Amino acid sequence: MKRLLLTLTLLTHLSFAATLEQVEQYLSVSNAEEELLALEAQFSSMQNSFSKEDNASDNKTYDMQMLSLRFKDYLQKHLSEDEMTEVLENYKSVVLLQFVSASSEVQDHDENETYNYVAALKADPEADTRIELVEQISKKLYSKEAMLIMFDELMKPLIQSGIGGEKMNDEMLKGMKENYLKAMIESSKNETLFASKDFTMEELEELLTIAKTPAIDHETKAVFGAMAYSLKEFFMSMASRYDVSKHQPPSRQSTH
Repeated sequence: MKRLLLTLTLLTHLSFAATLEQVEQYLSVSNAEEELLALEAQFSSMQNSFSKEDNASDNKTYDMQMLSLRFKDYLQKHLSEDEMTEVLENYKSVVLLQFVSASSEVQDHDENETYNYVAALKADPEADTRIELVEQISKKLYSKEAMLIMFDELMKPLIQSGIGGEKMNDEMLKGMKENYLKAMIESSKNETLFASKDFTMEELEELLTIAKTPAIDHETKAVFGAMAYSLKEFFMSMASRYDVSKHQPPSRQSTH
């Protein structure tokens, strides 16, 4: 009897992987795929540049279409069907969709525009409440745990496998990790402030409520993990000719 009860308990807690249809629906409402396509173009250019620098005719180029395939595969495997259902439920919110759209537009703005807006906002004493609210949102949408997935699963292996990577000791890697996290947090906060500049306080409160849902945490970790997984193979394909003292991998990927 106890064994039967245990079996039933396990069965009720089994999670099935997200369906391909769910993944495709998620990509259609979030800006994750746009981020990935932008990275494909960026890294394709990087690959071509490295090939020219190497001046070698036998260098094999990486098929950039694999980035999308690996990204989707990771999402499907690391989000259960129930979790993806909850994630998609969040995207029924008009406020979240507006934020997604605004975040996409931030990528097209000059960084100085973002910097100037944030500086002016911080100089306004009446904006303190707004800034604090947006910082809470940013911490949830871009959690430290999710950011560190990118470092541990992508940047660290890249650094260690690249030319000069063998000289990196634990203390140096720790310092790089701390600097990476600090830069990511600051960048995410500033971009969130700029993306939400036209939002009312009521809309920001609603966005914070959504950001606090477990679904956002699941989504963020899965997207950062998927980015790392899809990019790692590409970077490792160039590791033997990648000098970490000359090149720096990107430090910012948005999940929204």
